[in-house]
Amino acid sequence: MTNRKPRKPLRVHRYEGSSSGSKNVAMKSAREDETCKKKPAIDWFSAVDQFHKLSCSDLSQLIRDSGNGPIRYAKQNGSLFEIYIESLARYLPLHLISKLLLFKRDEQHLKYLLSGVRLLHGLHDIAYCHSKLRQLLFEDSSSSACAVDLIFSIIVFLSNFKQKLNPPSNNEVLYHSTLLASSLYLFKACISSQWHDITSVLLAHPKVDVFTGVAFPSVRVVINFLQAKLSAQHTDTYNADEVYSFSLHCEASLQFLHSLCQQKLFHECVFKNKDLCKEGGVLWLVQDIMKLPQCKDPHLMVVVSRLKSKILSIMLQLCEVERISFLDLAANTTEGLDLAKSTISEVLELLNIMFCGGVNGVSAYNPRGILQLNAMRVVELVSDDSNFQSYIISNFTEVLTRVFLVPHEEFLSSWCSSDSRAAEGDITLNYDSYSASGQVLGVMSRHTSHASKPVFITNSRASQTSYPFAHQKTSLLVKIVTNLICYAPHICKEEENDLFLNKFFQCLQKKRSNLPDGVAHGGAKRAAAATRNLSSLLIHAESSTISRYLNKDDVQLFTVFVMRLEKLCKESDIHQVKEVHNRPIPQRSTPDGCKRKVGSVAPRGVDETNIETIGSYLSNMQLKSASDGMKNVEEVPEEESLQLKKRKRNIMNDVQISMIENALRDEPNMQRRAASVQLWADKLSLHGSEIASSQLKNWLNNRKAKLARAAAKNTPGGGGWVTDDEPSSYGAADPTQQKDVTGSVLRRCVRLQNGQHVVLVDGKGEEIGKGIIHLAKGIWFDTKLQESGLCVVDVTYLKVDENTLLPNPCDATGTSFAEAQMTFGRKRILWDSTKLLFIHPLHN
Repeated sequence: MTNRKPRKPLRVHRYEGSSSGSKNVAMKSAREDETCKKKPAIDWFSAVDQFHKLSCSDLSQLIRDSGNGPIRYAKQNGSLFEIYIESLARYLPLHLISKLLLFKRDEQHLKYLLSGVRLLHGLHDIAYCHSKLRQLLFEDSSSSACAVDLIFSIIVFLSNFKQKLNPPSNNEVLYHSTLLASSLYLFKACISSQWHDITSVLLAHPKVDVFTGVAFPSVRVVINFLQAKLSAQHTDTYNADEVYSFSLHCEASLQFLHSLCQQKLFHECVFKNKDLCKEGGVLWLVQDIMKLPQCKDPHLMVVVSRLKSKILSIMLQLCEVERISFLDLAANTTEGLDLAKSTISEVLELLNIMFCGGVNGVSAYNPRGILQLNAMRVVELVSDDSNFQSYIISNFTEVLTRVFLVPHEEFLSSWCSSDSRAAEGDITLNYDSYSASGQVLGVMSRHTSHASKPVFITNSRASQTSYPFAHQKTSLLVKIVTNLICYAPHICKEEENDLFLNKFFQCLQKKRSNLPDGVAHGGAKRAAAATRNLSSLLIHAESSTISRYLNKDDVQLFTVFVMRLEKLCKESDIHQVKEVHNRPIPQRSTPDGCKRKVGSVAPRGVDETNIETIGSYLSNMQLKSASDGMKNVEEVPEEESLQLKKRKRNIMNDVQISMIENALRDEPNMQRRAASVQLWADKLSLHGSEIASSQLKNWLNNRKAKLARAAAKNTPGGGGWVTDDEPSSYGAADPTQQKDVTGSVLRRCVRLQNGQHVVLVDGKGEEIGKGIIHLAKGIWFDTKLQESGLCVVDVTYLKVDENTLLPNPCDATGTSFAEAQMTFGRKRILWDSTKLLFIHPLHN
């Protein structure tokens, strides 16, 4: 294949007014044929049949030999025919479109179409060597538009393929799958090798909705062919090499859609397609791919794993589109909700095999890297969705229980590892359509044995993600558990409160014969094994190794789950499970007069009155070895724990929040200016997850509403917030109030609490920066915070140089802000309690 020189992508305006409908294209073809009557008639069958068999170099030499005249070529019967290369290149797409109008789907018709598409690929490959050909294919707008129309028409044609009463022949299926892949990759030949350029041209095309609507169903057709072939792997007629070759064509087509969906504008376009999202078109494809069975052949199993990884990645891309959730859209109807649940069940089964070995105790998935992470990301996403939370609890809790029942040393190596190696990324196939179709058509030698990889497909080096695999999978496990223990009283039923905790406890008590090797079968011993592993995971989650991948809410909620499960195990006897489950939960009154269930955690953003207890608990746990678990940890009184509520996803990280808060100093009414909101949405997206302008505007409006509510509560009689004259033993009371540049009220911290937003000042009272209290009391790396008059602060905004020396250096933080950043991945430092100014809650 000729190495192409860089060129400018096809300009979008070339497609204005073009059409992908077969009827319109046929009419256009008729008009073009009318203008071509003066040229010699083209013997299309001979041209396609003879020229598609040539190599690119032979075809190029034939053009050079012809000079400016026609190409003369001998037919198989010895007769000669001649053709101008410009006519061949210009009218070949129109000729193939006219063949599509015959609506034949037999083997010979598919073979002829594939031969024509292969010839078109070859002409684009050699165009850089011939000025007239290059000018025609890359600079003439009508020729380029016809090529795109051809691709659209072929995809429409292939998406409507239905199985006949008699199954299609092996060759028919192979021609079909190769034609689909070759047609899709023709975009790269006639537009650009860059995906963003292809996306721009597609989105500018008036029939882009037609393309998105048929592309996914067309891939589903070939996946169904692959499903049928894999189902026959235990029969005598099964040929592993043929199926392996076929599966690579299927992967090439799916990879094309996957690459397009990596472009934000394209996956938003897919999201808007009713048939694909609301009617379940994408979910059907996900389900069909996830149902592909395990294979005896290890090479084929790797291809199947990549197919599953790529389709889950597409699903995740669609779920990240702003506005209404992709899954909410699919779950609008009973049928859609059932389809979504059945699709999710396939993901759960995959993780069951990966975590526990499946029914046979052996996992054939290798490599696990990106596929396991994508599957866990999907479960983490749906476990936080009220439509699916109870479904995940019912169908995945037992799998999670088995994860925590493996022998302790095995659990530590698998889930508490500090291995810093990056996760393996998806392998990209370098699909050479000309060579691939040549092998299928029999004009190139076949090398499909596993000992010699197919010459038309090579695996590029596996990409590496930027984060360690061990840390990513551990953080996802913690997030899944914390999502499942959350309870939204305004959405969920009352009986769903503590559903996961009770279900998890029941699974620990259940007698099973398929437990991991080395685990005792007694209920009490299983509970002890699980709580020991959970305690080790909690210690690891709070460590600097993994904490950067979790937010503090996740760690706090996971802490409460571990404590409550341990308490439940201690209080319960295996013969009194039912009594424990039906035990009424005591209630206590809160300052606002509401009844609150005991033994749970407050929602994010609420003043957590006893959160320092949890912080102290976590710090004490850090000092214990993983093998000791929680054996001697001081229990937190049940009446002092906090309410578990449904958590909202944080759309911004600490850096992004700090940036927007600083911006609001200069532009406090930003939400009223659409241009400013869009500008800052773009800026913030460079420092974390992507944020849409509508998302940022909602955040600003919610912040404004929060300020108004807090201001109302702070009026005389409103109550609810700490005042300066309230007694406290945590810091010196100072009635003097200060204001920062935004006008926010600053007070001396009279009650230090985890999560408080504070201003750091130096000995002269000048502002050093801003931060959030990470730990207000307890022990932190051998420092007794209360005795020392210190607390641990995460600095979110710094006014001084990062190399400024810390007033309270220690081995953990180093001697400067920069060293603390290197150690923890954030500026976590010790600071004097008396040099912290509390930012009034209404300005947080």
